[in-house]
This record gives sequence, C-alpha cells and structure tokens, in this order.
Amino acid sequence: MPKAVFQDIYRDIRENIENGTYRYQSFLPSENELTQLYGCSRSSIRRALAMLAQDAYVLPQQGKGVRVIRNPAITDPQGYSGLETFGEMAKRLGFTPKTTVLKFEKVVAGDALAALTGFAVGSDLTHILRSRAADGVTVSTDESYYLSESVPGLTPEIVANSVYAYLEGTLGMKIATSRRIITVEGATPADEQIMDLDGFNAVCVMRSHTFDADGIMIEYTETRQKPEALSSVDTAVRPAR
Repeated sequence: MPKAVFQDIYRDIRENIENGTYRYQSFLPSENELTQLYGCSRSSIRRALAMLAQDAYVLPQQGKGVRVIRNPAITDPQGYSGLETFGEMAKRLGFTPKTTVLKFEKVVAGDALAALTGFAVGSDLTHILRSRAADGVTVSTDESYYLSESVPGLTPEIVANSVYAYLEGTLGMKIATSRRIITVEGATPADEQIMDLDGFNAVCVMRSHTFDADGIMIEYTETRQKPEALSSVDTAVRPAR
C-alpha cells in the first residue's frame, strides 16, 4: 500500500470496523503492525487512532491495546453522521435525495460577514444557498461560504451534485475536521417558505467551520433542518480524577 496520511488510515480502519473486519470487542493490530500495513510513521497511526477514539469507534487500553467499541447492534443515527454529504446520508438511509441551488454568488467579506463566518475581512468567498429534499420532501437548507482561493472553480452544477465530491475527487483536497455548534431555534419566514415543516415551529440549526488537512478554514455553513431530519451523536469523555 502506498504511504498513507492519517486521514486515509482513519477512514480505512473505520470502514473495517463498520464492515466487521475488526469485530466489536476485538483488539486492533498493534501499532507496529499498523505501521507496517500502511507504510507510515507511528505518529500517523496514533493520530488516526486518536480520531477513532474521539468518534467512539475504539478505546485504547493501557497494557492491552486498542479495543473496538463500536457495536453494530446499536442503531445508526438517522440524520447527518460525521462529515458525510447529503448524498452519502441518502445512500445510508435509503432515500432519494435532491439538491436545489437557490443562490450562487461571489462576495467579499466585510466586517459583519467576517464576524459571522470567521473568515478574514477582505476574503473572496463563494456564497451558496441550497435546499435539500428527501423523497420529495424539503427537509433542510444549507447556506455556505467557501474560501474562493482554496475552493476554486465552483459552479452551480457542481453545487447541485456534491461540493465534497468535487473537493476530494477533482481538487484532491483532504477534509480534516469540522467544528459544529447545534441549537434549536424558532422557524423563520424563510424556513417556512422553503421547507416542508408540517406544523413544526422550530428548526435545528447547525453552524459549522470546516478545515482542510493543512488547518485552513475552507467553509462556513449554516444548516437549518426540520427537527425529525437531524440526529447528532457525540462522544463524551469523563476527565481523569
């Protein structure tokens, strides 16, 4: 296998846990074995294992190894999971997705937009507004700002398909992490106009700052969702006492 970076190792081990190659309650191969398998440094293995532990796939146990703690008997979340795309979620949950591009424009970050997104004042950004439908029911909107110098060449056609497929498949970008804040807020007139809320007067709002493998923030997105369309899984770690 060619030399792998820690994100690739993370994804590969995660897939092997999900498909049962590494079974629930079993131990992963040792660090030495994983280093040889992936042709990489120990630091890359340790970073990948740290991400897996953070996502509750494994638990390092001193003197024993790294145990698989993801139990396939536990139901997967019925909304967004990790950094998956809307299309990936549709495939996982078995619904027909549709993305409609409502706005696509180039903007420059002023003081207010910089404060909202975290991009520097004067940054050239691509501003996108999309609606998302599952089996013909509009369940969410995504309003995104992408750093144009890091995400060049975006078009409405790419946005309607998959931005992440373009970033990873065409640009070869590695998406590393996303910091998210999730709240429940009253539905706005725009929410009621775009989404099929079916009587809900509140929406789940997820505000995300996403970084590439070099630590550059490339995206700010505000996702507004019909409550039944969002479930989020978090892993809490109790501090050592």
